[in-house]
Amino acid sequence: MAHKQPFGIVDVLLIVVIVGLTFGLWYVIWSPGRELARQEDLKWESRARMSALRTAQNEYYSSQKRYTANVDSLLMFVQDSLPKNRIDSLFTKLYLTGFSFDSLRHAPKSLQPYIVAVNDTSAVPRYSITDPDGYGYISSLSNPDEHNKASWEQ
Repeated sequence: MAHKQPFGIVDVLLIVVIVGLTFGLWYVIWSPGRELARQEDLKWESRARMSALRTAQNEYYSSQKRYTANVDSLLMFVQDSLPKNRIDSLFTKLYLTGFSFDSLRHAPKSLQPYIVAVNDTSAVPRYSITDPDGYGYISSLSNPDEHNKASWEQ
C-alpha cells in the first residue's frame, strides 16, 4: 500500500500559482470586453450631446435666421430665450447622464470641445458639428443632402 505524503509547501505554492493563473486568464478575457462596452457608451453619449446641439442650432436659427459657431452663445441663447417647459421638452436625458447644458460643450471621451462651423455666405446657411474623437458629425457645410442629418442616421 502506498504511503500518503503530508501536505507540503510545494503543494501550497502550486495551488497559489493555479489560482493566480486562473484569475489572470479571467482578466485577460474580461477586460477587452469591458473596454469595448465603455467605448460604445462614450460614442452614444457623444452622439446624444451632438443631437442636443443640433436641436439648439435649429432653435437659434428659427429665432435669429442664422446659425452660430459659438457654442457658448448658442447655449446661453437657449437657456435665456426659451421657456422652461420648452427646454424640458426639447432637451431630455442624454445617453449616460442627465441633461446639463455644460456637458454639451465638450466630447465625453477626450473632453475636447465639439468642432462647430458655420457657412453663412452661401444662399442657404449651413452648419456642421463634428466630434473631435471621431464618433461622427451632424450636417455638412458643402453637401446640401446632409443638412441637419447625422452621420449615424444615414
